[in-house]
Amino acid sequence: MVRIWPIAAAVSAIALSVTVLPSAIAGAGEVAKPQPIIEADSPSGLPVPRFVALRKDEVRARFGPSFDYPVAYEFRQEGLPLKVIAEDRDNIWRRVEDRDGRRMWIHRSMLSENAHGIVTSDSTILRAAPNTHAKGRARLNNGVMAKIERCEQNWCQVRAADYRGWLPKEQLWGAPI
Repeated sequence: MVRIWPIAAAVSAIALSVTVLPSAIAGAGEVAKPQPIIEADSPSGLPVPRFVALRKDEVRARFGPSFDYPVAYEFRQEGLPLKVIAEDRDNIWRRVEDRDGRRMWIHRSMLSENAHGIVTSDSTILRAAPNTHAKGRARLNNGVMAKIERCEQNWCQVRAADYRGWLPKEQLWGAPI
């Protein structure tokens, strides 16, 4: 459930559900160190890195690029944005990174084009226009998932519940790279 209040109050975070399976506890989900990954000739022909979204409410992520690898995580949030950081040679699996830096492999059939972003700052103001001096419409807390309608330079127009406005691109995990 998402709660959004006028600017005087704050928005509560959407509960993004990630289940860590027992097979993932011993040395699973390595935490990534931030580093740019640019792959010019990816097997899919699409840019790497890029953001994608989970196609279903239940998606299993694996330790490696095959169904033979054990399941590391189960995601339970359709539309959740993930960053593609690599593709396998056969263009079947995507190595993805979640907003916490965990890396895993997901079959391409479980991913779709991204249309959402997750607020990454403790509290950010949804603005009426793409500038820091524009009137505030709502305050969004860390973890709120919003639909990205469009992005211009360093700002993205989003919709969160009944509120529509602009957020700085750097405060939105999932905004186009």
